[in-house]
Amino acid sequence: MAERGITKNQIIAELTKSPHGKLEEYLPIGKQAATQEPEFLAHLIAWNQIKGQIRDSKVALPIISLTAPMDSEFVSNSLAHVAMLDPRSLVQAGRFARSQKVARQAMGRVVTGYLRSRESNWAKWERMAVQHRASLKDLYALWHVKPSTMADAILFKGERPKGSVFESIANLKNMSNSEAAGTIMERRIPFLIAMGALGPKAKETDLVLALIERMTPTELVTNSKMLERLGVKTVPALRAAYEQAIGRAASSKKATLKTTRAAEAMDDEGISDKLRDLQEKQIKTLGGVDGNWLVLGDKSGSMQVAIEASRHMAATLAKMVKGEVHLVFFDNTPRYINATGKTYEQLLAETRHVTAGGGTSMGAGLLSIVEKKIDVDGIAVVSDGGENTAPAFAHVYAAYAQSIGKQIPVYLYKVRGSDADSFSGNLKQAHIDVQVFDLTGGVDYYSLPNLVQTMRAQRYSLVDEIMEQPLLKLEDVLPNATTKGEKVCV
Repeated sequence: MAERGITKNQIIAELTKSPHGKLEEYLPIGKQAATQEPEFLAHLIAWNQIKGQIRDSKVALPIISLTAPMDSEFVSNSLAHVAMLDPRSLVQAGRFARSQKVARQAMGRVVTGYLRSRESNWAKWERMAVQHRASLKDLYALWHVKPSTMADAILFKGERPKGSVFESIANLKNMSNSEAAGTIMERRIPFLIAMGALGPKAKETDLVLALIERMTPTELVTNSKMLERLGVKTVPALRAAYEQAIGRAASSKKATLKTTRAAEAMDDEGISDKLRDLQEKQIKTLGGVDGNWLVLGDKSGSMQVAIEASRHMAATLAKMVKGEVHLVFFDNTPRYINATGKTYEQLLAETRHVTAGGGTSMGAGLLSIVEKKIDVDGIAVVSDGGENTAPAFAHVYAAYAQSIGKQIPVYLYKVRGSDADSFSGNLKQAHIDVQVFDLTGGVDYYSLPNLVQTMRAQRYSLVDEIMEQPLLKLEDVLPNATTKGEKVCV
């Protein structure tokens, strides 16, 4: 049977998910994209490097693109983005490339150029080696790259050159608290490295203060539970420093997808609230969704997961969109909530009595918007796709689109349920385009903001935005690692 054609929206939908390290989950759609839409995939890799929030996709996409014969410009772009990875991610990319039997020589050249480039800037190499010691050792060993004399001494022989940051780290436990705190600040020693080197001293207040001051937004969020154990819950000075650090992290986009999990893990409700507030601010910095939006949440039988996901969807949209957000829960009849500007906690309180039960009429949910004379620019449906009660969504949509004079993009966040997905088939039969995000394996609230920021009120505007993202050249990232004319696919 001939392979079915793939759409650009299908590629976007598939490759913005988070498989939590299982890169092979990107392969089915990724390989199809590499074969049928190599130019779009190349630009998506470049766009994802800047806009994407999921590290796994930044590792997997460039490697998967090399599984099919490609124009040398696209090969160079893929390898350039591999060369931009941190050492841990580069090890992961290298192992993934080997498992797919692609780019062996090219990857060897990239890794060699990567390591030589860092060795030529000792300060840069030193900072990298402090945080990624094990990964750097793997890169040298796995790709048979002979380390420089200094790199060999530090990584493989365990030496700590006098005056180096490695000597400072080894001596932290022997320093006075004030000296250790100053060294951590001056040497910019990462949180977990400092914690391991300090030993029992790490629990002392002035050292914890120095660690908090030094932490990046990502370190702050991911280590909040540990900081709680170190005293930010009970020691006023530490709590004040922690709350100031949260304030500084508000403008960072890097930690956005980790903040919800950190908030859920905290025992102290006050700190949890601070982290949730931080996520609200971080989501706002992502932006990128225009227009007024409708979230249709399925609350028919067995759809409790859709109810919760709809709350998160509406709250996330409320932070990202420039217009209004409307939330409608539906079974046989609709329930309307104006979600504009509201947080998840506010929506949870307002909808706490919404429970699953009854038939499924998506059209009834949309009809409630029509009757209120609300004009929306995009629709997100959270459901298993079962549709068994009139009015049908497709019929209401057709009349609504005609009345407002525009075709409205429809997104289906497909969750696990007891009914088959008749919704997608009904829309296809009615020639209504729908983009599906498959969440049947479980709703990942970690990656939800990343999915939401790909939604657009104009159906093809995101594709245009991606295609406008310039490609990179490997020689611009690693001047001595060019692979021009080299075969990378086997």
